[in-house]
Amino acid sequence: MLNEKILRHSFFGAAFGTLIEYYDYSLFTLFLPIIAPLFFPSSSPYESLVKSFNVLLIAMVSRPLGGLFFGYLGDAFGRRKALLTSMYGIAIATIVIGFIPSYAQFGIGSIIILMIAKTIQIFCFGGEYNGAGIYVVEHAQSKNEGYIGSLLSAVTLIGSLIASVIGIIITFAFMPEWSWRIAFILGGVVGISGILYRKNLLESPHFKQADAARDNLKNMLRKFPLEIIAGGFVGGFATVPFTTVFTFVAPVLLTKGFFTNQQFMIVQSLLIALAIVTLIIAGKSADKKSPAKVMQFGSLILIFLSYPVFLMLDKLSMIGFFLVSITMIVSNEILLGPSNAFLKNLFPMEYRYRGSSFSFTLGMSVFGGLTPIVENYLYQRTSHFSAASVWLIFLGIGTWCAIALVNNKQKSVVANKIIMN
Repeated sequence: MLNEKILRHSFFGAAFGTLIEYYDYSLFTLFLPIIAPLFFPSSSPYESLVKSFNVLLIAMVSRPLGGLFFGYLGDAFGRRKALLTSMYGIAIATIVIGFIPSYAQFGIGSIIILMIAKTIQIFCFGGEYNGAGIYVVEHAQSKNEGYIGSLLSAVTLIGSLIASVIGIIITFAFMPEWSWRIAFILGGVVGISGILYRKNLLESPHFKQADAARDNLKNMLRKFPLEIIAGGFVGGFATVPFTTVFTFVAPVLLTKGFFTNQQFMIVQSLLIALAIVTLIIAGKSADKKSPAKVMQFGSLILIFLSYPVFLMLDKLSMIGFFLVSITMIVSNEILLGPSNAFLKNLFPMEYRYRGSSFSFTLGMSVFGGLTPIVENYLYQRTSHFSAASVWLIFLGIGTWCAIALVNNKQKSVVANKIIMN
């Protein structure tokens, strides 16, 4: 009973930060059609969108650096300290974004402030999701790691769902033009509440039983190159299908007048509800089978269905849009559901926070940051949405192979230990 109470307390403490992280990420992508012209005025709405994508790409570079920094804090000084520190940065940066003046009011200064705030925020995101996942799974029993980890991932989607609901309200005609700022300020205030809650968290039992690890990055890269590659592909896969729908497909269709911003936010809310259910089913399945097998199944969906569904979207049909969205979301969440359990066992205890945070966020930054740019480039060159499926198929194949290779390596290590004994 006591263990369940500790797990529940630890889960809610960890969940605060991940909820705010994905609440803000979703807000920024949802409001891109509104925010982009304010900070990047242009005669073409599409050109403003592309410039705002570049800001995201530059800021995303800081994410793996944040993964290294907070990962070191987590492995050397404790999970609790790392999670508390990251929450400070997220809360402050989110509030700042809500108060940044537009380009018309402050000129180039508004873009600089936006860049700095997003960079600090995303740097702190680097230590948040994976750190929270490690912290929660370390409190869980081994037979429930997939399920508990998937619940934390579901919280990220609840953050996105809240952002969608607030977005729907804010885009009503009677709301003032600056009302999008309220959503960011509200997120920062909730973040401050998260800081107060996290101050009372207990340290991870795994960390308390182990020696603090302060080994350098060079040794980690030398010892675990395959694990870092696998974690990178998992991080990329956990980001790209979702990003494809919300920062490529939807914004392009919005600029074509395919649907209104408010209509898309309603659709997004339904898709997120589907994602939450898929996540939890995938997490529970991973406890019965294995995280690797379930995640590879998600990869196969992306590999074999991306091109056919995007081909239907080329006709600009609503059925095509829904098929693309459902395929991307389901494949994304089948992989993401067991990912916390997978990453927890990917690295040994002394490198766990650093290894998982750095590799996962590196994949998020490289694949996630490039996705809207690559997919928009392929679309502009061909005028076909289906061209973007090349990028998705490449990611699916890379992820499947990386998981298979690291899984085989871990089986070999276990077999060698048995032989040695």
